[in-house]
Amino acid sequence: MDPKYLPGLSFRLGPSGGTGGFYFDDDPREASEIAMIVVHFGDYIDGLQIGWADATVAYHGSCNGPSIGQFDISYQNREKLCAIDGSIGANPGDGGPYVTSIRFHTETRSSQLFGKQSPDAFIYQLPDHLRDYSIVGFFGRAGKYLDSIGPLVRIISASG
Repeated sequence: MDPKYLPGLSFRLGPSGGTGGFYFDDDPREASEIAMIVVHFGDYIDGLQIGWADATVAYHGSCNGPSIGQFDISYQNREKLCAIDGSIGANPGDGGPYVTSIRFHTETRSSQLFGKQSPDAFIYQLPDHLRDYSIVGFFGRAGKYLDSIGPLVRIISASG
């Protein structure tokens, strides 16, 4: 049985970060799990590339940063994204605030911390009583850097 998103049962958490850049909203309308996230980072999180199981891809921010990290999610094994955490900050004279670090969590493991930790931390974690929900995308603001981010959460149901 494949997981299917139930229409109308979704919500957004956050976002955390600044108000610069341009608004983005993944809002995948089809039943597709996040399969991979590529993070471009330096002093800040420059950009994210999100890939879904249905081969849809979205880019947020500048996806040509100096460092690249990738986190793959095994949707075939029913692994789902259930939390993100990170930090917000800015260097003097750089504008901002921007997302300075980010990490992704499934029910069984976590990615490395991408970027540089700052004192102003954020976390979005789905509580145990929402185990039928999954992070299915992101929304926020991005330009030269990832200005802000929050998860899009949707309920899923096994159907076949």
